[in-house]
Amino acid sequence: MPTFEVEFEVFCACGEGLCQQSVGDSGRYGPRVTVELCEKCKEKIRDEGYDEGYNKGYDDGVRERE
Repeated sequence: MPTFEVEFEVFCACGEGLCQQSVGDSGRYGPRVTVELCEKCKEKIRDEGYDEGYNKGYDDGVRERE
């Protein structure tokens, strides 16, 4: 089977470059690229989870005092 090489850049939807967080290889159905979340998005998701947990804990605490 003939093969060829393609070079391309990978970016997160937030605009962060993902070249160091991407791996290209061959999968069951042909070439594939595996990409990790970028650090900006991981931090954003972590902060959102923290805020959600804090707010829920605060709301639960306020209801208990009422």
